[in-house]
Amino acid sequence: MTIKKRALILSALLAFALFLYGAVGYYSHDLIYHVVEQSLIQKAPAGVDSQEARLRLEALVGAEPDKKARVQRLLKISEYLEKIQRLTPEEWDGL
Repeated sequence: MTIKKRALILSALLAFALFLYGAVGYYSHDLIYHVVEQSLIQKAPAGVDSQEARLRLEALVGAEPDKKARVQRLLKISEYLEKIQRLTPEEWDGL
């Protein structure tokens, strides 16, 4: 393999890596939101449907002023949900 071919392959791999890095940075908020949403739906108290859980999460996160604050709020909710098996009705109201 010549130096030109190696440089071309290395350049293509570098370009692909930069593209992936940019895509992950752009979609990270959506990914975090989706994971927290699914976790909240799974751990919601009995009688709470998935649509209500989605609306509650949207209200919690939508109250934040900017994207960085929304991500921080999502991470706090995620940390809290990590520690429990199921939300009680009181915890649900406290969100």
